Amino acid sequence: MSGESSSREPDRREVLVKGAGAVLAAGLAGTFASTAAAAARTPHPREAPRPRSVDDILLETVTGPIRGADVTFAMAHEHLFVDFLGPTDPGYMDVDWTAVTAASVASVNVLRAQGVNLLVDWTNLGVGRAVLLLRDVSRQTGMKILSPTGIYKSLVPPEFADMTIDEIAGCFYRELVAGVDGTPIRANWIKIATTETGPTKTDTRIHRAAARAARKAGATISAHTPFTDATLAVVKTLTSEGFDLRRFVWGHAQPSPVEDHIKLAKRGVMVEYDAISTNEDTFFHGPTDDESMLKRIEAMIAAGFGDRVMVTTDSSVFVNPAIYQYDRHSDYLYGTFAPKLRARIGTAAADAILRDNVIYAFRKGSRVP
Repeated sequence: MSGESSSREPDRREVLVKGAGAVLAAGLAGTFASTAAAAARTPHPREAPRPRSVDDILLETVTGPIRGADVTFAMAHEHLFVDFLGPTDPGYMDVDWTAVTAASVASVNVLRAQGVNLLVDWTNLGVGRAVLLLRDVSRQTGMKILSPTGIYKSLVPPEFADMTIDEIAGCFYRELVAGVDGTPIRANWIKIATTETGPTKTDTRIHRAAARAARKAGATISAHTPFTDATLAVVKTLTSEGFDLRRFVWGHAQPSPVEDHIKLAKRGVMVEYDAISTNEDTFFHGPTDDESMLKRIEAMIAAGFGDRVMVTTDSSVFVNPAIYQYDRHSDYLYGTFAPKLRARIGTAAADAILRDNVIYAFRKGSRVP
């Protein structure tokens, strides 16, 4: 696993993944009869080449669609609220929502003062996705926020427990095209995750469902998968379902060798370094100080993949239970790191990484009405 020992300690999120199965099937399973064999026989619809400008790209925010031209700067992977108890725990999402909202608004207003007006919130099903919170915060602050569908590792909400892969895919697709949790708020993309040692059987079922829904919607899939071997296993599953890797975001990529990032970027993958503001990634082990991050970015640019890299902090404003609060700071990206990045690679190249690449990576599904 790219130099990782099998005795490595699991991260804190890994330890929490013990739940089981949120959202109804809605009768869409019959539209996802695309098995792996069928996907292999039928070429997937190809994405159009990346446009010279991202200004006309559409994004589906929690308050409705916007164009790339509406975005000043972006945070590519953040969380306002996260709940690691899991959906089968009695205390899951049992929090003071007034306090959650107040903390989120205060944090987002700091980013707004830095010129950021797009936040990609990676909280999906199983770890506390709360689209009404996101919409409320968006309205109070003016921050445009993207929210995903998808399930986190084995924290599967109970409603999914007995679903087939096609039924799960139907739920993901419905959230992309119709709405989430009984609201008209539509998910913008699909987030999946895997254990750090590789996908479990449950993970793989979710990944297949995500690939089928993303293929049908022409949508992005992002993945929590820091190590190369686990990432390659996920990629193998997704491509066996006919998924186009030009819609894939490799989250938490920084613990893996940059040579592996380049190899997957050659296949169209967007590579994300999301531990900005820390000196060492205590979850996944390895240096994440500013200099090491800058060197990764420079290596990607030197290899010709400056348009395939993103940076962000993966910070969380409010975590339940509080003991699992991240030691990261979202305001560090634009307050401290961005000036270093601009000095190192130039303003135009840096701003493309901070804005254009995020817009392109999380563009609305090409076949979503």
